[in-house]
Amino acid sequence: MTEIDKIREAIDKTDRELIDLLARRFSFSEMIGEIKREKGIAVVQSERFDQIKASRKEYARRAGLAEEFTEDFLNLIHRESVRIQQGSRNE
Repeated sequence: MTEIDKIREAIDKTDRELIDLLARRFSFSEMIGEIKREKGIAVVQSERFDQIKASRKEYARRAGLAEEFTEDFLNLIHRESVRIQQGSRNE
């Protein structure tokens, strides 16, 4: 196995771990959606999302991630979380 193959294998493993983490995160979104439905709470909580973005962007900055990437990534996760929570509300 070449050095590049070893690195690619590590990337593949990391990608699978990322997918597993996202699936875990979205399962929490589903749980929150159910609680919000039961309590009549709006799915989108703008203040909470602003807090999340601020703290995660700072964490990502310290980890060396580009700000634009981080912003796009957080927005994508938020959109999917909202979609999942709305699905939970419609069940």
